[in-house]
Amino acid sequence: MIPAEPRFIACRAALADAGIVLFGIPFEGRVNLRRGADHGPRELRLASDSIETYSPFLGRDLEDLAIADLGDCELGDGTPREQLARAREEIRRFWRPGLRPVMLGGDHTATLAVIEVLAPAIPDLRILQLDAHPDLREEFLGERYNYASAMARVMDVVAPERVFQVGMRTGAREEYQRKAPHLFPAHRVRPLEAVRSLLPELQALDPPRSHPHVVGPVTLDAGEPGTAKADAGSPTEPRPPSPVRLDHGQHGPAMLKMKQRSHE
Repeated sequence: MIPAEPRFIACRAALADAGIVLFGIPFEGRVNLRRGADHGPRELRLASDSIETYSPFLGRDLEDLAIADLGDCELGDGTPREQLARAREEIRRFWRPGLRPVMLGGDHTATLAVIEVLAPAIPDLRILQLDAHPDLREEFLGERYNYASAMARVMDVVAPERVFQVGMRTGAREEYQRKAPHLFPAHRVRPLEAVRSLLPELQALDPPRSHPHVVGPVTLDAGEPGTAKADAGSPTEPRPPSPVRLDHGQHGPAMLKMKQRSHE
């Protein structure tokens, strides 16, 4: 791992003492317009310094949590698949059951490296994706490991029946013709209502547990694009929802990714 400077806000714990571990995957695969997603982990850390650790809404303070910032995965050169494989192996070295990972990306494809580590260890793993795009192309720009194909690759690892996609408001025809079993586009249901309706199914585990194994890839354009200046997303996407509140997702791992978009 490459140490981060500065670290994300309130991340002072050592790995051995941490219950939550934050790390970056500064990955950027093949793109067709704006570049810069690989700067996401550093930019998110810098931005975190301008916010407070205390939430009056939740009545909780990040300072009270044992959070470690391990820095960034070292990706090296090579194909997207080779770089993601290196990230996967770095995650595998530090992750242990019970440790809640928070990944900073990186383009969408970085999600795959995390899922490839968690899925074998968590048979009932569920994926909740909040995004304006389904990312279900089989390939894009001649590459299968691409930000427009990220969730298609995730579904190669986790059964599509355990992947829940919320907030989509654009995308290619082939992505919607794929008929993913749990796709909730914004023009059919408001994202917050969709998440609330899914909570019983996301929590329906056998045997039941107080902390369901739910991974939440979250992209900055899941809400109003005007609030996500770092996103080069489609400015003409119809009916953007209000920013999605994430306080219901506190029990599972999370991933926050920067992104570049122009393929719609």
